[in-house]
Amino acid sequence: MDAAARARVGDTGTMRVAGAHVLLTGATGDIGRHLASRLAQAGARVTLVARSRAPLDALAAQVGGHALPTDLTDRAALRGVVPAAESALGPVDVLVNNAGTETAGHLADLDADGLEELVALNLLAPAELCRQALPGMTARGRGHLVNISSLAGVGTVPGLAAYGATKAGLTHLTSGLRADLRGGPVGTLAVEIGPVASVMMGRIGSHPPAAAAFERLLQARALTMLDPDDVARAVVAAVESGRPTLRMPRRTAPLAAVTHAPRSLVRLALTGIHPSRARTAEHAP
Repeated sequence: MDAAARARVGDTGTMRVAGAHVLLTGATGDIGRHLASRLAQAGARVTLVARSRAPLDALAAQVGGHALPTDLTDRAALRGVVPAAESALGPVDVLVNNAGTETAGHLADLDADGLEELVALNLLAPAELCRQALPGMTARGRGHLVNISSLAGVGTVPGLAAYGATKAGLTHLTSGLRADLRGGPVGTLAVEIGPVASVMMGRIGSHPPAAAAFERLLQARALTMLDPDDVARAVVAAVESGRPTLRMPRRTAPLAAVTHAPRSLVRLALTGIHPSRARTAEHAP
């Protein structure tokens, strides 16, 4: 392992952000901007992905990152993201799938194109980018996959049925990746967060049933409105510490743990089964 690699990989396989090449999607959103700043401050080389070029270029100039304007719902464009990032800044050490959108409203009131775009951005794009990044990470013996999910994937509210379904899928995808990568050099992090002070939350609040549901949960202190910079700081710390799951606010952790209990039980039941052996058995004649 060369000196640059040793600077990125900790003694226990945890990922050091300093010197690492981090590919961040959804970079110009409320959480994305803070993630870009926190990662750059921690010494990472960042490739920033978002749809709109002007704000992306401005953010890249601010944090010293590389701008890669991309519409992640465009299949052809999506398939070239990791190769383009690696062509510019070298191998991707950390992939942060932060891009996402919401469609607040009754499912029957959504249009077909909007529903398809929601699934494409929130679930298909992260899965595809993980697929692109994994072979190189595995070959180099280092890497980290970070998927920014939501507590809406644990328990959703009126108006967020489709959004919650995509986030539940993203969390489950990350759990499956953790099983696939068990015992190997590539780590995973599932980030499940509650409402964040953001433009997206403002849009969700425009749907009265969703607004009423969040108001009740916030008044009951079952949830708190998160600061996007607090989320960004916690994500960077979780990557460096090697945590497999980050849940915010912390008071929601017991409820989320109940939802995750079947996944934990399955991991326990499969203790001792090495993923590479499972693949060999699967393809045996």
